[in-house]
Amino acid sequence: MQHRVISILIMSVLAGASEAASGPAIEDVLVTGTLAPQLALTSSVSVLDTEQILALNKTTVADLLKTLPGLLVEKQGGPGGLTAVSIRGGESNFTLVLIDGVAVNDPTNFRGGGFDFANLNPNMVDRIEVVRGAQSAIYGSDALAGVINIITRRPQEGHHQQVYLEGGQDDYSDVGASALGSVGDITYTVELASRDDGEPTPGSTRDSDSANLRLGWQPSSSQELSISYRYLDGKRGSYPEQSGGPQYALYDALDNSDYTQHIIAFGWGAQLTANWRSTVTASRFEQEEHYRSPGIPPYFDVPPNGADTDFARDQLRWINTLQLAPGVEGNLGAEYRREDGKSQGYVAFSGDQLPSDFELDRDTRAAFVDLSATPLQDLLLHASLRYDDPQDFDAQTSAQAGAKYTLGGGVTIAANWGEAYKLPSFFALGHALVGNPDLQPEKGESWDIGATWQVLDTLMLGVTGFENNFRDLVDFDDETFRNVNRKSVQTSGVELQADWQPLPALSLRSQGTYTDIDVKNEDTVLTGRPEWTASLVAQWQILEHWDTALDYLYTGRTWSASRHTGELVNEKLDDYHRIDWVLRWQLASAWQVQLSVDNLLDEDYQTAVGFSAPGREFRVGVTFTN
Repeated sequence: MQHRVISILIMSVLAGASEAASGPAIEDVLVTGTLAPQLALTSSVSVLDTEQILALNKTTVADLLKTLPGLLVEKQGGPGGLTAVSIRGGESNFTLVLIDGVAVNDPTNFRGGGFDFANLNPNMVDRIEVVRGAQSAIYGSDALAGVINIITRRPQEGHHQQVYLEGGQDDYSDVGASALGSVGDITYTVELASRDDGEPTPGSTRDSDSANLRLGWQPSSSQELSISYRYLDGKRGSYPEQSGGPQYALYDALDNSDYTQHIIAFGWGAQLTANWRSTVTASRFEQEEHYRSPGIPPYFDVPPNGADTDFARDQLRWINTLQLAPGVEGNLGAEYRREDGKSQGYVAFSGDQLPSDFELDRDTRAAFVDLSATPLQDLLLHASLRYDDPQDFDAQTSAQAGAKYTLGGGVTIAANWGEAYKLPSFFALGHALVGNPDLQPEKGESWDIGATWQVLDTLMLGVTGFENNFRDLVDFDDETFRNVNRKSVQTSGVELQADWQPLPALSLRSQGTYTDIDVKNEDTVLTGRPEWTASLVAQWQILEHWDTALDYLYTGRTWSASRHTGELVNEKLDDYHRIDWVLRWQLASAWQVQLSVDNLLDEDYQTAVGFSAPGREFRVGVTFTN
């Protein structure tokens, strides 16, 4: 991501300047998104449920995602650095990110619509669903490499209250309270949280306040209504990307960002007949950000810059789920999306501030159909087709097809193919200095084939091979000093998984991923994407009131870019091994105490050139549940 973003933002300013617990990954699961909740059918899917999220007790959602196959996390040093997640070697902005089914990618930011996963507090997350492969046939734009849906906590029967407090080294703190329950036909969720990530690495800080509210009403057995609201207010500080960080940066001036998010959603669902269910959802996502960067000396490539951005996305969906015949189900629907974004920015060069303002909007209308059928007892077929008509662009038609067949002996095979597209970001289209209004959508095509084997009741193995072909990618042109569609990238690899429960009280979950990335017709490398990653998660119920979790992460050698020398250099970072450990004690029926140790072995490694990861860190937390 960074290799392109930095070039887009800066290099064109300077005409004539220098260069530029159970097997969640392999079982059928419920997936929510543009379509009505349904089985994931044939797609390659991973799920982290409530138990797994609580057991690992990570400080960020990105750290949870590292334990899943095919997901690569690029993190700039400490908590204040941007944290990007990519799927199967694609750019981070090729992943559509949903919070409770609402898209939260912001096309006004310099990341080209990428999402900063460091903003999500895992204590407010109930479930994480990851769908790999091209998914535009279901979700529309942005789902070139896959989809990540973050699902917040849902109401429960009765009344439940919880308060938690956690503190750690370097001024880390996280405090929150929640109330979930029901009153007659009304369900409710109220969650509040305040978090300060401290300063485990020099100059890298982040703190935020968040709220999550939800009401549901079931006036009859066949109808339900819902309304939800999510709020986030945060700020972060860090050394500029590619500055060399605390180790190499020539000056200690920091990037600073203040931001707010609002998500509001309404939903109505009704079982109209025995074979027909209809749902209507309306949502609005808003984000504002105030960003300032001091640049990177000697300022030829990265001068001081800043921007105040505002973005809003309104979506309306109508979905009809129909039982068309025995063994045949379909989803028919329509969607309207309105996006508005503006930015007031500047780039300072030789004492002058060059404006980089832009203001854009676009409407997209879409219709889609999704069909699944079981013509044979052991055979499942799935196909989707979507038509999008985005403003100022040609209409986009995306298709997807898959099949799953149970061979017997515990062996199941699945194959998938799909198409996807991504509309150019507002930043790439409209930036006053580098924008190109003639950009066309980026395109992708993917396939995968995999097999799972239930060897024993307690052991399941899985293997999946994949390939993605991305084309017409937005890149920076040195001659015209503007963005153009030109780059083609192929990613391919294999994902290995195992889920084993050798003892009733002990479960093991492991994965290993190999990813090969080929940038067509160019002698270049992509940063932040190692060839090899692997993880092992062990959960053990030691005694009745004691349990522990240990997770191991391996990240292979990774290319990273830096400009701390005054010109762009690429450096390959060493591989590293990391172990995190959590111990929980159920002190009483309502009280729980937990000890977490991040980077247990105090591994010394860098996540970007000059940005060392925090060393061993201790956290202690207390939770009261009523």
